[in-house]
Amino acid sequence: MNSLLNKNLELLQKRFADLYAELATLKEVLGCEINQIEIAGLEKICGVTVSQSKTGLPVAVFDQKPLHSAYDPQKEAARLINDENIRQKDAAVFMGFGLGYGAIKFAKTFQNKSLVLIECDPVRLLLALSLADWTPVFEQNSCVLLLAAPQQSVIAILERIGIENCHFILNKNQIAHNAQYFNALQELIQRNKQKKEINQATLDKFSLLWLRNMCRNLPAAKKLDGVSKFFGKFASLDACVIAAGPSLDQFLPVLPQIHRRCLTVCVDTALKACLKAGVEPDFIVVCDPQYWNLRHLDNLKAPSSVLITELASFPPVFRFECKEIVLCSSLYPLGKFIEKRTENRGELGAGGSVVTTAWDFARLCGCKNIFMTGLDLSFPQNKTHFKGSTFEERSHRLSSRLKPAETDAFNALYGAFPYYADDNAGGKVLSDQRMALYAWWFESKCAEFGKTCTTFNMQKYGIKIPGMPYAPAEEILARPETLKEKQAVKLSIEKSESEKIAQIEERSKNFDRAINEAAQMLKSILVNAQNARTICSDALAGKMRGDLAAQKLAQIDQNILKNQAAELASLVFPTEKKLEKLCANARNPLEKSKIIYEEIIRSVKTHLQFLGA
Repeated sequence: MNSLLNKNLELLQKRFADLYAELATLKEVLGCEINQIEIAGLEKICGVTVSQSKTGLPVAVFDQKPLHSAYDPQKEAARLINDENIRQKDAAVFMGFGLGYGAIKFAKTFQNKSLVLIECDPVRLLLALSLADWTPVFEQNSCVLLLAAPQQSVIAILERIGIENCHFILNKNQIAHNAQYFNALQELIQRNKQKKEINQATLDKFSLLWLRNMCRNLPAAKKLDGVSKFFGKFASLDACVIAAGPSLDQFLPVLPQIHRRCLTVCVDTALKACLKAGVEPDFIVVCDPQYWNLRHLDNLKAPSSVLITELASFPPVFRFECKEIVLCSSLYPLGKFIEKRTENRGELGAGGSVVTTAWDFARLCGCKNIFMTGLDLSFPQNKTHFKGSTFEERSHRLSSRLKPAETDAFNALYGAFPYYADDNAGGKVLSDQRMALYAWWFESKCAEFGKTCTTFNMQKYGIKIPGMPYAPAEEILARPETLKEKQAVKLSIEKSESEKIAQIEERSKNFDRAINEAAQMLKSILVNAQNARTICSDALAGKMRGDLAAQKLAQIDQNILKNQAAELASLVFPTEKKLEKLCANARNPLEKSKIIYEEIIRSVKTHLQFLGA
């Protein structure tokens, strides 16, 4: 009997009881209890050969590839861990770990950092526990062991830790037993990092617009309900989310029939096509705060539809002619600050595209089946949009001899790193990296919510998304009509006029109180930042001792960080990358600090100006 394995299993059971219970079910595979398996049996199942290194420690070889140094695996692990990147990050993520020498050394060296271990084959963990003492790992303050976990679950956990704060450690020999799993995981991690970079670039470009829009929309927001009043109300219905991909054309003839059988949720870019087909969707989703996005609503009206939007939307959106406008929770600090002091509007997912928000709304309405229409995330037959879309009409309107409409079409097709992806018909379709991020978002959400909600893609030649099976339109059309049921649910949600008036009065009072509170807190931050800038100037000019300046600045920093409005100023505060550029020529920490305080002052003044305070 392997005493080392038993010792490790006891520690594993204490630290990860549920995981131990899962491992215990392997006795059918092993032919015995997990604590009775011999190393020879584990070698056979894993396809490895165990031998001794020159220093006497056990090592293993898989498919003629050594998992560790054949001379001194511990010294190899020490070199691996002696990395400046590991010191700078909050967590280390081992993608595969062999016998665990690297993970053990990390746990001994960095007890206060997070340790994440990923392995897709549970038997390989038993092999490692049989050959090395894992006590430091199981005693690590923060340890996450992901064993045979779906890639999307791994990503979800890494997002909670903060992928940007993780250092990834990967030895190709240690993942060779299932390279496909780890390669797919690496691709998802890379896409997640790209998403962060895109978000940072978007913040740099549009943060001022978002803030201006929010402040201009505050009077209108006082009168609007939150989207949460619809959550869970349509559990007996299926939903159809109408996106604006090129395949939408083929569904327009049957869209009226779909509308009679489903809760229809339309993105703003597809509204023109819906109305042309004679359908006023149940809900319209508008979330993009840019002016050009507003043009999708030009000269349109939908008196029977409910429009869902965000506080930062371009202000004329709030004048759109429809049955009702409701707000979802704001994505931005000022909106969150006000909502925390007024009411919860209802949070909708944001995956970088309005169609992701529309899908999440359909899910939160309680719909068990969601059918996606016009969600190609690709260019079937090299088409970029449905016929008559705002994008297409704008291209033709601005077309000239030197810049014909075809130029825009070419840029749309090949402007974002195009590649060929699998489609739902078993062939290949042209897509690009931008749409790959959206596809990844849907893949992750389908995996996360697959037990409560099934999503179908109706585009045969659209990009294939794992967890989103193909379903032809006939599958919806074969279902009974639900118009009366939809109408009954909508009527049950409506309030009386007296209730509406009372709610608006109460909401207005809370809004005014929250806005005044924000202004006062921002003014306090402004005074602190101005004082800090003066201290930096005095210290740089030799008018104040450095140690005294550092002491005073530390106190001011505490005051700013304790201020509940500190998060507000972050919206138009420079991103990390931009701040690095601003501070690139700073000759010492005081100069850098002065630049940061100047940026805080600028940000706070901008907020106060837009708030009219």
